[in-house]
Amino acid sequence: MHIRSAATAFAGTAFLLAGTVTATGPATAADPAPTPDLTRFYQQKLSWGDCKGEEQKKGGDALKGMECTRLTVPVDYANTALGTLDLAVGRYRATAPGDDGLGSLVFNFGGPGASGLTTLAEAKDSYKSLGKRYDLVTFDPRGVGRSAPVKCGKEADEELKEGDGAPQTPPDGSLDHGELVKGLKDIATACAKHTGKLLPYVGTINVSRDLDVLRQALGDEKLAYLGISYGTRLGAVYAAQFPDRSGRLVLDAVDTLTEGARASALDQARGFQKAFDAFLAACAKNGDKCPLGSTAADATRTVDRVVGRLTRTPAKEEDGTAFGVEDLRGAMTTALYSAEAWPALAEGIAMIDQDDDPSLLADLNRLMEDDGNGDEALIAVNCADDPDRTPVSDDELAKIEKEFTEASPVFGRDMVGSALSCTGWPAGTDYIRKLEKITGPEVLLIGTKGDPATPYRWTEETAKRLGRAVVLRYDGEGHGGYSASPCIREKTDAYLLDGTLPAAGTACPAVDPGTPDPDGTELPETVPGV
Repeated sequence: MHIRSAATAFAGTAFLLAGTVTATGPATAADPAPTPDLTRFYQQKLSWGDCKGEEQKKGGDALKGMECTRLTVPVDYANTALGTLDLAVGRYRATAPGDDGLGSLVFNFGGPGASGLTTLAEAKDSYKSLGKRYDLVTFDPRGVGRSAPVKCGKEADEELKEGDGAPQTPPDGSLDHGELVKGLKDIATACAKHTGKLLPYVGTINVSRDLDVLRQALGDEKLAYLGISYGTRLGAVYAAQFPDRSGRLVLDAVDTLTEGARASALDQARGFQKAFDAFLAACAKNGDKCPLGSTAADATRTVDRVVGRLTRTPAKEEDGTAFGVEDLRGAMTTALYSAEAWPALAEGIAMIDQDDDPSLLADLNRLMEDDGNGDEALIAVNCADDPDRTPVSDDELAKIEKEFTEASPVFGRDMVGSALSCTGWPAGTDYIRKLEKITGPEVLLIGTKGDPATPYRWTEETAKRLGRAVVLRYDGEGHGGYSASPCIREKTDAYLLDGTLPAAGTACPAVDPGTPDPDGTELPETVPGV
């Protein structure tokens, strides 16, 4: 997820469930070689080498030490005559497999639209314990990054980066219904024009089938998998499509399987507002050490003052780049994904308030910069997975604006357009909405009580829908539990390494986000669960 505004942040984690798998009818239990014949895909051998050909702008030699290969899959599993595409696959070999090697552990880090290769390269040290006995494997899903990326053209891409598939809400909060709908339809048309025949086939059902071809090519009888945020949607679909090939599946920061764009966006508006209030309260608990104020009320007044100031006149970065109120909201949203970033957020807001210096918050925003096609892939996949295309009248749009602003005075208004992002796209599959009662092994679901992007309620609902699931709860803040809590990591690793599931009702305590340091607050290296 590529957080340049509040709206972008919310959709990035998985709320606009959409994706069109039109010609590919969903299978409840996939045949090893469904018609047409897929044998050539399932029998391919991977040829591993260095990743020099897979480098992208960001990070330069970021993939150094990773092995890379290409996996060939059909554009349409129901009609292989439509052609093929090659998926970029990367791995780090197990460091100490010995006689206890477990094969491959496949990751999807979310988005949809996050590059698996780039993210694993950045986050590999977080999985050292798993990397002793597993090969750590990931891929750029179809339509993402290095794997036949979705393209929408320069103009649409800029619009998507600003408002996640929707024209930005004007500063005065007004939305012109006709302009909004036209802008959304123009984006859909541009993506179809620039992407071509692949676009209807980038949805999660097809990505799940790619994942099974990858499992076979890796030589694993059962899939071992860790999916984060959107990756939990993919994992749930795989568990339903391929129950006999599912092994140890872990889903962290669990996506909704049932809610459409508007309902899930509203849940997230409430979630981010709640998280922001928790951030202010946590800072104020530090008393005089909180740079925003010694009480929650004082901290709120400081934020309001900075919002008003940036609304009137943007601050300037050292190179002269303007830093306005949308950039502030983007930094706030980014920080709410990880409580580790809360001290930096507090210090960064105070730097603007006291010195008109946006440098720390600008650096926070740069954590989420993307050299790939994350914004385009996000809307394409989400709009392939969501069947809802209910037209919205002028009166209904006004109602939505009011509803979202009441849900979140800080973030809600910016999310209105995002809740309608699939306007102009073909209706997506309803398979995910109907997914329930898997027949394979139990799945481990990790839910965080204070998760702003995938509210904890979604974890409980998904557990009920899957039927065979165990919930591990993290009683802290942020998006995703594995990256935030040593306790969660210990219990997750016990399952992935030894097959030991935690007892039902197991919970891990919150980790203190820390205190802002006026002498220099460090940013986290990455923001989890993109």
